[in-house]
Amino acid sequence: MDGGNTVWQKNFTFLFCSKLVKITADCFAVNTILWFLIYEGKGAIGTALLLAVSFLPQALLGPIITPLMKTNSLKFWMFFADLTRATLMLVIPICYFNGFSPLWFIILLMLVHSATGASYNPASVSLIPKIVKADLIQKANAIMQSSEHVVRLAAVTLCGVVIVAIGAVQATLITFPLYIISASLILFIKYTIKENVKQRAEESKKKGTYLKKLRRGFTLVRSHHILFPLAIYCVFSNLASAPWEALSAVYIAEELNGDPIIHSLIKVTTAGGAFLLGYVLAKVKVNRYGLLFVTAGIVEGAAFFITGMNSLLPLLFLAALALGATISAINVPEHTIIQMSVDDEDQPQVYSVISMISYVMIPLGALIGGYAATIFGAGKVIAFGGLIEILAGIGILLFTKLGKARRTDLIKEKEESLKV
Repeated sequence: MDGGNTVWQKNFTFLFCSKLVKITADCFAVNTILWFLIYEGKGAIGTALLLAVSFLPQALLGPIITPLMKTNSLKFWMFFADLTRATLMLVIPICYFNGFSPLWFIILLMLVHSATGASYNPASVSLIPKIVKADLIQKANAIMQSSEHVVRLAAVTLCGVVIVAIGAVQATLITFPLYIISASLILFIKYTIKENVKQRAEESKKKGTYLKKLRRGFTLVRSHHILFPLAIYCVFSNLASAPWEALSAVYIAEELNGDPIIHSLIKVTTAGGAFLLGYVLAKVKVNRYGLLFVTAGIVEGAAFFITGMNSLLPLLFLAALALGATISAINVPEHTIIQMSVDDEDQPQVYSVISMISYVMIPLGALIGGYAATIFGAGKVIAFGGLIEILAGIGILLFTKLGKARRTDLIKEKEESLKV
């Protein structure tokens, strides 16, 4: 790790640049394929399948892949994930120009595209503590989170312009050099693992075979006094936010008499809130990450509730700003808690287990919310989701240690996790 007392050392800079280039490539990949399916007449079935395979595989495969990860090979998992995505985004247009682009083929390749996230995302989160000082981990996470939202928004906007200008299939070719650049930057990251070789060998022996390591990830989350309630609240939070993700456009159109421009402005406002809170967290040092995490969830729930119960456009924009802020206020402490309270070797798997447990609630919540909206209306369903998140947050604060945990408690939990 580089010397100095700033997060902007060369290793973090390489990771930062690689991640933002990769996010740009991801936005281009998903959006160009989405519009390609629409232009090719694949309709709602094609786009629905695309959204499903773009999300679920990486959530479900994460706990299966991460037991294979070693601390000294994290960047290579990220490198090969980028390389795989680059290859896929080159295969699709080549096959199309040669007259071969059936729906099943495109969906299969996008399923593999999503599956690579099962290795990239846990590895990238686990890499940060290896390349920045312990007291700068929160700042590094905050910088990443705030920057990602701005870049993602800019990338989606630019992608739309490019698709209109040159076509959806032609635009997919742009993703190939972007993924290659991201992969190349990762290779410049250099870090050393200083540890007692004998102690590490004993720990590896204790963790045992692949199946034991697979079970270990779930066992660690279940026995962890801080991560277990965090995972439980993630379930309620994602279940509550799913109706907003699925129904926001319908709500704006049908109950607020808005149009796509209003919907786009809402997304811009949300990204702005995420950037601003991320910027604040990069400047302010937090001691009780769990309290920040749960409080942000309660505020998010309140924003959903207010939005769903009051069909006033100004309130919607205020709620969107609050929602954006809570995205950073939830993700930054979540990543920091995992990085500070779990052993290096276990971090990728623990991250994947929590992601799997919580992320599968999004399609479930969207499905339930969609059916409920036809009966009660989109606004009431969004508000009910917010109420669930508020009540769950209050319960977590009252009955678990998550809200009370300090930085020293995270370090103690890390020591206890080694005994599991």
